[in-house]
Amino acid sequence: MNKPIRKTQLINRLFPLLILFGVSALAYLPLVGKFGYTHDDWYLMYAARVKGPLVFLHIFSSDRPLRALVMIPAYMIFGDNVLFYNLSAYFFRFLSGIGFFWILELLWSKQRRTNLSIAILFLLYPGFLSLTNGLDYQSHLIALAFAMLSIALNVKAFSIEKKPQRNLLLLFSVLLGWFYLGQMEYYIGFEFFRLAIIFLLASRKNASLSLWGKFWQTFRSWWVVSVIPVFFLVWRLFFFRVERGATDIGSQLGKFLISPLSVGANWAIHFVHDVFNVIFLAWGVPLYQYAFWLSVRESLVGFAIAGLVVLLAWATLHFMQDENEVEQTKNLSVDWRIEAFWLGLASVFFGIFPITLVNRFVNFSDYSRYTIVASAGAVLLLGSVLYYLLKNYIQMIAILVLVFIAVLTHHANGVKMATDTQAWQEFWWQTSWRIPQMEPGTNLIVRYYAGAIKEDYFVWGPANQIYYPEESDEQFVQVPISASLLNKETILNLLTGAEPKYRDRRSIQSTQNFNKTLILVQPTAASCLRVIDGEQPEISLSDNSDLMQITAFSKADQILLDAPFHMPSETIFGPEPAHGWCYIYQKATLARQKGNWDQVAALLTEAREKGSAPQDPIEWLPFIQASAMLGDGQRVQEIASFLKDEPFILQQACESLRRMELTPEMRVLAEDNYCVGE
Repeated sequence: MNKPIRKTQLINRLFPLLILFGVSALAYLPLVGKFGYTHDDWYLMYAARVKGPLVFLHIFSSDRPLRALVMIPAYMIFGDNVLFYNLSAYFFRFLSGIGFFWILELLWSKQRRTNLSIAILFLLYPGFLSLTNGLDYQSHLIALAFAMLSIALNVKAFSIEKKPQRNLLLLFSVLLGWFYLGQMEYYIGFEFFRLAIIFLLASRKNASLSLWGKFWQTFRSWWVVSVIPVFFLVWRLFFFRVERGATDIGSQLGKFLISPLSVGANWAIHFVHDVFNVIFLAWGVPLYQYAFWLSVRESLVGFAIAGLVVLLAWATLHFMQDENEVEQTKNLSVDWRIEAFWLGLASVFFGIFPITLVNRFVNFSDYSRYTIVASAGAVLLLGSVLYYLLKNYIQMIAILVLVFIAVLTHHANGVKMATDTQAWQEFWWQTSWRIPQMEPGTNLIVRYYAGAIKEDYFVWGPANQIYYPEESDEQFVQVPISASLLNKETILNLLTGAEPKYRDRRSIQSTQNFNKTLILVQPTAASCLRVIDGEQPEISLSDNSDLMQITAFSKADQILLDAPFHMPSETIFGPEPAHGWCYIYQKATLARQKGNWDQVAALLTEAREKGSAPQDPIEWLPFIQASAMLGDGQRVQEIASFLKDEPFILQQACESLRRMELTPEMRVLAEDNYCVGE
C-alpha cells in the first residue's frame, strides 16, 4: 500500500519539473544551434585560444575574480564550441526556475497550481534577453541558479528542528551565497529577497508579536546567513582593489558625494523608470523591439511555438486544479496573495536599488541583464495581483497571455541572434576568401550590415581568430590585428594623422595604428564584402557618409597577397558558405589587386555560366576594368547597359577607367559608355 502512495508522491513532485523543462525548452532551444559568438565572447575566446584557460585569472582579476572559477572549467570542457556554452546556459536558467519553484512551494505549499504558474512566468520572463549569449553569461546564469538554490536551502532549514540537518543546509546555503555574489556583485539584491522571506516566515511563526518583535525574530533567524552579504561587502569594499570603474562601488558612489542633488534626482528618475520596466514594460517593449519585425514565416513559427507552450501550460494548470482544490479556493483567505504582493514589491525595489546606486539602468536592447534580480519579485507581484483581482477563468487567460508574450519575445530574440550570427559568419568567410593574410599591426575599420559594432574587439576578435590563432609565449595577450570603431573619434584620428593609441583591456593589449588602417565594409545583406583601397576607393550607394569621409585612408597594401590563405574555424564561423556571386567577387577583386586581369575575366565568365550577378552595382567595377584592359568591348558595353540608371556608379567607373592604360579604341569606347554625363 505504501509503494503506490510513494510512487504517486514522486510523480506529483516530478510533474511540475517536467512542465518547467517542457515550456522552457520550447521557448529557448529551437534555434540554439544557430547562435554564435557575440559581444564579449570575442576577446574572451581569443585570449583563451592563444594563452589557455588560465588566462581567465588575469582577465577577471580586475573586477570579478571568481568568474574565473566558472570560465576555466567551462573552457576546458567546451573549448571553442559555443553550442555547448548555450546549452549549459539554458540548463542553469532551467535550474534557477526549479530553485524558484522550490522557494514558492516552501512558502505556500497548498498553492501548487499558483506556484507553478508563477514559476513558469519567472522562467520565461521576457525582460531578460541575454540567454542567447550563453558563453559570456555563464557566470550570470550559474549565479542566478545558485542564488535561488541558496535561498531555497535557507527557507528549508527554517522548518527543520534537528540542528545537524539544519546547520548542514545553512552551510550549503552560505557557500552557494558567497559563490553567486562572487560572480556578480549587483546580485546582492537577492540577499534582500532572502531577508524579506525570513521576515515573512518569522512573522508567521510569531504572529502575536509587535512589529519590532518580528524584526528581532527576523534578525535572530537571519544572522547566520548574514555572513553572505556582510563578508562579501567587507571584502569588496575594503580588501579587494577594483580596477574597472564600471564595477567599482566606491567610485560610483563617489559621484553622489560630489553632486548629491543632481545625482540623487537622476537616481530617483532611473529607479522609478526601472521599476516600471521590470514589472510592466518587460512584457511589451522587447516584444515590440524584436517580434514586430519578424518575417511572415518566422512570425508563424513563433506563433506556433508560443501556442504550443500555452497549450501545455493550460493543460497542466487545468489538470492541477482538481475538485478539492476548487472547494479549497472558495474558502481561501487572501493572506498568501498579500504576502506575495509585499514580498514581490520589496524584491523589485531592492533588486533595482543596487543597480541604480552604481549608475546603471535597465535597457532591454543592451542591459536586459539588470532585470534578472528583480524579475523574481516582478512575477510574484504580478501573480499575486492577478490571483487577487481576477476570477478563476480570467486568471487563467491572463497567465496564458503573459506566457504567450514571453515565448514569442524569446523566439524573436533568438531569430535576431541567429540572423546576426549568419551575417557575421558570412562576412568573415568572405574576408578569408578575399584576404590571404594581413600584416601584423593592421588596424581594421569594419561596417557590418547586421548588428552594431560597439567595441573594437567585435572586429579584432574574429579577425585574429582567423589570421593569428597561434599560441603565444608573451606574458599578456598581444593582439596582432587591432581595430577602431567607425565613429567621430576615429574619423578625427585619421584626418589629423594621430599617433598610435595603446589599449589594455583586462590584460589584453592592442595598438591602433591609424597609418595602417584597412577598411572592410558590407552595407547591406544584398552586398558583398568590399575591401576599400584608398588609392582607388569604390563607394556603394548604400555606404554611409561617415565611411565616405575616410575611404582615402584605407591601405590595401596591408594585405599580404602571396601568403597562404587562412581558413576560418568551422566551430567558430560555421560551415563555409556556398561559392556564389560573393565568392566570385572576392576572388576577382583579389586577382585585380594582383594585376591578374585574365583571372578576373575568367571569373566573370564563370559567374555568367552559373547565372550569378551582383545586386549591388558597385561590384561590377573590377569586371568593367578587366574587360577594358583585355579589349573586350562587347562586355564593356554590356555592363554599361546594366548601369544606365546608376549615374554615381557610372561616374566612378569613368574615373577608374581614365586612370588605366587603355588602347585608344578602348578609351573612346569607355568614354562613350561611362562618361556620358560630363
